[in-house]
Amino acid sequence: MADIPAVGKTSFRAKGPSYIATIAVGHGIKHWYLAAFFVLVPLLEEEYALSAFGVSALVVVRQIGGGLPNFFVGYVSDRLYRYWHLLLPVSLLVTAGAYFLAGITPWIWLIAVLFSLAAVAASFWHPAAISMLSTRFPDRRGMAIAFHGSGSGAGEALGPLGVGFILALFLADEWRAYVLWSMIPAIGLAVLLWWMLVGAGREPRTEEHPRARIVDIFTMVRYPKLVSVAVANFSRSFAHFGLLAFLGIYVRDDLGGDSFSVGLHVGLLTLLGAGFGPLFGHISDRIGRRIPILTAMGAIILGMISMGIVGSGIPLLVALGLTGIFLWSVQDVNNAAAMDAAPPGTEGTVIGFMFSSSFLAGTLAPFVMAAAINITGSNVTIFYVSGIAVIPAFIYLLFAPLAGKGTGLDSHAAVQR
Repeated sequence: MADIPAVGKTSFRAKGPSYIATIAVGHGIKHWYLAAFFVLVPLLEEEYALSAFGVSALVVVRQIGGGLPNFFVGYVSDRLYRYWHLLLPVSLLVTAGAYFLAGITPWIWLIAVLFSLAAVAASFWHPAAISMLSTRFPDRRGMAIAFHGSGSGAGEALGPLGVGFILALFLADEWRAYVLWSMIPAIGLAVLLWWMLVGAGREPRTEEHPRARIVDIFTMVRYPKLVSVAVANFSRSFAHFGLLAFLGIYVRDDLGGDSFSVGLHVGLLTLLGAGFGPLFGHISDRIGRRIPILTAMGAIILGMISMGIVGSGIPLLVALGLTGIFLWSVQDVNNAAAMDAAPPGTEGTVIGFMFSSSFLAGTLAPFVMAAAINITGSNVTIFYVSGIAVIPAFIYLLFAPLAGKGTGLDSHAAVQR
């Protein structure tokens, strides 16, 4: 397909609000599909009689699919920046297609592989989308990225609610029927997303900087400011993915909830964060990234431990919702801080580095949670482990260097050529 022109002023699709809304809504739709996984986990556990470590293996295989590509998708995004408008709809379409194939597969190992493939496809979204927003809105980067994050937050919140509602009321927990039917809207939505993006044009990009290399992601550890943001991202992701791995099972087995109840609890973990994300990003644009990041991490620690104390009922729902404000919103501030430090030409690579830290956390956390459950004999342990795991990073970030808004990594280029 021919390259699309640089940004013009004739189409409504090129206007700032339309552009942000297109990417944010598309992000939300993609996460609707991804978030269905955690509603399906209790059903898969029951159908295939999975143990705690079996559930961990299923979740980790999916996390590997979503995480390992981050070591090179940023590089791919930087090299294919002329085709960012294609990467996004293709990412959505392949994600839904992998779920469709899982619905016609009888073997749990192949189902796990296909969920992993869906995560692989989804991982191609973030470097391109965040780079698109960061380069087009450099002075409002935090807010633009936060709107993008709010889209995913809405998908992560409404997806489990919607999927749980459909499964409980219409499909009698027949998860295969759901993933098969969900392919139909994915096709139409991918076409619509492509049409909106191709009509928006692309941001002109200078070629004066050195081209990205696949090894660049490994050189990012040389820079203390990026390492500090990655530490914040790792701890947030550990708490989030560790809790998500077993939250649905806790609701179903310990609280006796149905699929809708599972979806409600999982959805509340991101629902309010989706609404507060842009405000959080706007504040970080005004006062810097450190205070919002530290505030969020402190709230996550207190919120997780509170969930373990209250255990069930309305107090648990309230704790999930309030903790989710910070658990979800802070990842966009982390990404904005990373983009502050990214020199031209490495935006996608830096985002790949950030999501690699999430991958490492998401791979480790489910096994740590499974071990904690086996040792204590109680699923409620997941809340305490999630909160305690964030404490070391909180202390570290009190003193660690963080890039201020628009500072860049250093006076030098980020990557030695």
